[in-house]
Amino acid sequence: MSRQDALMKALTRSLSGGALDAIGVYGVELVEPVETELPANVLRMDRVWRTAAGHLFHLEFQATREATLHRFLEYDARLANRMRCPIRTVVLYHASISSAPEELNIGTALYRVENVFLAHVDGDEALDEVEHHLRDGRWEPRDRLRLALAMNMRLSDPSRAFDRVLSLIPQVRNPSERELVVSALLTLGEQALSEEQRLRLRRELRNMYRLIDEIFEDGRREGHLEGFKEGLQEGIEKGMEKGMEKGIEMGTEMGVRRVARNMLEAGMPCEVIERATGLSRDAIEALRKQMN
Repeated sequence: MSRQDALMKALTRSLSGGALDAIGVYGVELVEPVETELPANVLRMDRVWRTAAGHLFHLEFQATREATLHRFLEYDARLANRMRCPIRTVVLYHASISSAPEELNIGTALYRVENVFLAHVDGDEALDEVEHHLRDGRWEPRDRLRLALAMNMRLSDPSRAFDRVLSLIPQVRNPSERELVVSALLTLGEQALSEEQRLRLRRELRNMYRLIDEIFEDGRREGHLEGFKEGLQEGIEKGMEKGMEKGIEMGTEMGVRRVARNMLEAGMPCEVIERATGLSRDAIEALRKQMN
């Protein structure tokens, strides 16, 4: 990547320092993101990082069960051919997925991934642990993922758990750590939320202006999108989506396209970019091809 997006950099830090221990993935220390678009038919992987050991860490987020591993095998084979270093692939399964293949034998090679089923993790217990640490003034990297992924874990009452997540985030005293929690929640944990919960989450995250400013910095500078922040701030009281719409209306087409480019570089899903910028799916895909 020619430019590190603020959200992606925050996510890299969110998953470091032993944070992945919270989901049973040990011994990974991330250093920097790696480009995830592969040549030929433009395959798009979820997230890839270079690790402190000089290997690659490939993380896939799945809301549905992967029937076979052929797709991931193709990803890793192309990535290995390009980067020429070992790859560790972890598939993170959300919600109700409790089983999936972890091995693929194609005769000439045996391919394996590590599956992490968040449905097997007690979300209520994870939130209890975070709450206990906050009360004692003790915070550890694993707490980031406990809080960010709690809604994807096994829960007795998802609605109550969501309220707990919203109440615990402001209690994270260190502003940098609080930002890392939010970046992980917005990037990893949002898949388990309803549209109403996503909107409520954005309304509650009023201290995220700095991170949002960094994400859209280039778009404002090159496209005169100073109105974006004003529209976003005004829209907080009426809902984040309305504020984003007003901010985008105040900008120019150049700025909107620059924002979309930044979000593409961060690896954000196309549907999120559509909502944030108002650009059509075709326009976003055209931008993606230009960037390639």
